[in-house]
Amino acid sequence: MEKILDIIEAIAHEKNISKENAVEAFKEALINTAKKLTTQESTFEALIDMDTRDYTITKVITVVADDDERLEEFADSFMPISEAREYDAEIELDDELRSEFVLEDHGRTAAANLYRELEYHVQRRVEQDLFEKYKAMVGSIMVGTVNRVDEGGNTYVEIGELKGILSQRNRIKGEKFKRGDTIKALLRFVSVDPQHGMFLELTRTSPKFLETLMQREVPEIDDGAVEIVAAARIPGERAKIALKSDQINIDPI
Repeated sequence: MEKILDIIEAIAHEKNISKENAVEAFKEALINTAKKLTTQESTFEALIDMDTRDYTITKVITVVADDDERLEEFADSFMPISEAREYDAEIELDDELRSEFVLEDHGRTAAANLYRELEYHVQRRVEQDLFEKYKAMVGSIMVGTVNRVDEGGNTYVEIGELKGILSQRNRIKGEKFKRGDTIKALLRFVSVDPQHGMFLELTRTSPKFLETLMQREVPEIDDGAVEIVAAARIPGERAKIALKSDQINIDPI
C-alpha cells in the first residue's frame, strides 16, 4: 500500500491538487471499492494515516429496533437489536458494530477496482478545482490563443488549462480570427456540457468588456479616482460611457 500512497502524492503533484484533496479522493476510492466488492447498501469508513502510510477500511453496522423499516432496504448496514444482543447483551439502540474490511483479501479484483475509482475521484477534484478557479474570474478579461474557427463562426480559444468558446453572436461585427491569433475577451460563464466538457463562455460584445478594458488601460479608473457609472455600445460601431469623480482636481471627461 505504500506504493499506492506514493502514486497518490505523485498524482497530486502532477494534477496540481492539494495533498488533502488527494487523500480525500483516495478515501472515497477505498469506500466505493469496498461497496463494489460487497453491496452498495453497505456502510464503510476509511482512515488514512499519512505518517505510517497505512490505511484502514471499517464496515459499520448500526443497531436499530426490530421493526425498523431500514432493515428491509439496507439490511447490510443495520442490525435488529435482538440479534445484536446475541453478541453483546449490553448493546443499545444506535450503537455501532465495527469490523475491519481487508481489501487485499479480494485479490486482483480489488486492486483493479481501486485503481479505477482512484483515477475517477482524482479527476473529479481536478475538475472541481478548475471550476472554482475560473468561476472566481467571471467578469474578468481573459487572454488566449485561437485554436480553430468552425463553419458557424464560433471561435475556439485555448486559455490556460481549459478551452474558451467565443460564439458568433458574442463577436464584434466584422471581426475575423484565424488559428494562432491572440485575443482578449470577457469571461461570461464557466459551463459544463456533454459535448464540450468544461469550457469558458467568452464575449467581446458586452458593455462590461469595454468597462473592464478601460479599467485596465486608464490608471485613474483602475485606482478608483474615476468611476464608470454606466456603459452602452453597439459593438463595432459606437459606444458611450458615463464617468464620474468625487475628486475636484480630476475631470472625468
